Amino acid sequence: MSAFQTHLSLQQSKYAILVFTTLLAGIFLSHRPSHAADNCDVYETRVVTTPAPPQWGPTYKNYDAMLAKFPTKADAILFGDSLAEGWPTESFRSIFPGKAIGNLGVGGDLIQNALWRLEQMPVSEISPETIVMILGTNNLKARSKPCAIEAGLTKAVEKLHEIWPQAVIYMFTIPPRGKIFNDFEADRQAVNSFIETMPSQNSYVRTVTGFDDLIACGMRGTDQMQSWFPNYFPDKCANYRDDSLHLTSAGYDVLSGILKQGNN
Repeated sequence: MSAFQTHLSLQQSKYAILVFTTLLAGIFLSHRPSHAADNCDVYETRVVTTPAPPQWGPTYKNYDAMLAKFPTKADAILFGDSLAEGWPTESFRSIFPGKAIGNLGVGGDLIQNALWRLEQMPVSEISPETIVMILGTNNLKARSKPCAIEAGLTKAVEKLHEIWPQAVIYMFTIPPRGKIFNDFEADRQAVNSFIETMPSQNSYVRTVTGFDDLIACGMRGTDQMQSWFPNYFPDKCANYRDDSLHLTSAGYDVLSGILKQGNN
């Protein structure tokens, strides 16, 4: 085992405890003013909060593929974009042993597409106790304003609660992305700060946060020199695929381990 791997292993318990504490204490967070409450451009907000079908063929194909395997019973479901869709079944099942699970993630989804799906899917066929939601990274790439993303995520959570009022929603903050885990960082941090306040506004929401450094192998915020002189920074984070956006099975195991801590 390398020195880096040893360091990561030693840090893992610390981060799991941090996130577990956040899960338990989230509902008691004091309310902080949200960007969504600011004077956000009305048209930007309207775009993200108005349900819209996918405008990209592969996303529509992913939607049809999801429908083809829509669960007949589900106690726990994943909902979101490709970060939800790509979650390995066994890894997710390990969080909820003995429970029927379903994956309603669709790769390529923007928030507005996810809202549209909630109007189209046969949602009355299932009655989940738990919803695990990870959504929003594609709106960062689309350069939606943080306040519009926040309004969209709020609407998505409210819609999920309207459909399945009995369910607890575990909402992940948006993971780091990019070659040095720094893409759209200011906007990502702004949105994540808002997500962290959501349990104080909705008793059915639990926020899963505080895992950035763990999921990014301690490499988040690496100096820009890394992108200029990659030969001096040969290490890659095993939790991410080569696109530095999607997660490997190891990355999902990290997220599953964190969520398992909060769910038990």
